[in-house]
Amino acid sequence: MAKRSEKIDLPVSKVRRYLEPGPIVLVTSAYRGARNIMTMGWHTVMEFAPSLIGCVIAESNHSFSLVRNSGECVINLPTTTLTDAVVGIGNTTGAEIDKFARFAMTPQPARMSARRSFANVTPTSSASFSTMR
Repeated sequence: MAKRSEKIDLPVSKVRRYLEPGPIVLVTSAYRGARNIMTMGWHTVMEFAPSLIGCVIAESNHSFSLVRNSGECVINLPTTTLTDAVVGIGNTTGAEIDKFARFAMTPQPARMSARRSFANVTPTSSASFSTMR
């Protein structure tokens, strides 16, 4: 007979680690000369064709106003060679530093960006996925 596992209660503050669905991504945004990179651990595919990605950017995050005002962002998939940079990006704020310069990231034009997307509102078109090395 198979051993039965027991249900355990977890504090709400610890549940997140079991629920987050995908890899850490870097979200880049820019508006009127201001730019930023943020790490994002929660995102989900909502539709396959056309591609629709769901994510949330808190209003208190520096990227929120850049995405809201520009109406676009790019979701980048970092490789493991960028682990230290990804952690650093997630532990700093673009309101105080230029993360591109601090973490030696080279901005490049996206082939396609999430157009007409708004922070905390589901984007209405596809996002560009880039592999950052």
